[in-house]
Amino acid sequence: MLPTLLTALAFVSYIASMACYGATAFLLAPASPIAGEGAVPTQSFGRFARPFLILGACLQFCAIGAWCVTTHRSPFASPFGTLSVTAWAIAIAFGVLETRKRLPAVGAIVVTITCLVLFLALLQSKNPIAETPLLLGQLVSLHIVTTLASFGIFAVSSSCAVFYLIQNRLLRQHKKNALFRRLPALETLDRTAYHSAAYALPLLTLGLVLGILRTFDAALTQPTKSWLIDPHALTAIGGWCVYVFYFLARLVLNWRGTRLQYLLILALVVTLSVYAMPTSTHHFN
Repeated sequence: MLPTLLTALAFVSYIASMACYGATAFLLAPASPIAGEGAVPTQSFGRFARPFLILGACLQFCAIGAWCVTTHRSPFASPFGTLSVTAWAIAIAFGVLETRKRLPAVGAIVVTITCLVLFLALLQSKNPIAETPLLLGQLVSLHIVTTLASFGIFAVSSSCAVFYLIQNRLLRQHKKNALFRRLPALETLDRTAYHSAAYALPLLTLGLVLGILRTFDAALTQPTKSWLIDPHALTAIGGWCVYVFYFLARLVLNWRGTRLQYLLILALVVTLSVYAMPTSTHHFN
């Protein structure tokens, strides 16, 4: 099937991008045994990271389009399509960030997450496609797109938070020649995490609002209360609350440092756990 083939090619391209980002970030670290000898070849290898990322995103976009054309369904009518769009959103979010800042260490982690999500999608490529007309509505599609886009940007934000904690720990231990010395400065990581979360939260808010509005549609077979108290919806709202608290803690309570980074990581874990939540309303058969 063409969508599966294109998705597999995108996966291979993302793997190559991940390897290039990893080489740039870690193999040229001051403590690396090749730092003084083989730096030039490794730097040349690292230049392919962004092209492979762009190629993977383009292939995946074509795969999503081919899926819609061949199945005549929304990509969200199956776990394969939903996870594929999630991976694509993560790749696009980091690709946009890469146009402004060079963060190869963050890229190694973000693209790894992209690969994992896309791998899960490929594992579910044979799953049945939902036939429910609910997914044909533009409001539902916009609800899912904005929510998944926010997940992608939040993944970038949390990756910066993880490296902030690693860098902070290494600095406290005075390991200036450690392998991770090539990580960006703490201020850069903190600022990038904050800016990413600031862009993602409005998208998540819009996605939740659109979803709530859709539950009041009289055409739905299940009552509004069933949608609002569903574990899937409650988990998404819980993640949104953690992100809101992150901004309150930073802007109102004047929190700084590691506490904020832990909040970002917790928020992403809670938000992404929606995929594991049992649901009676968001499972389309």
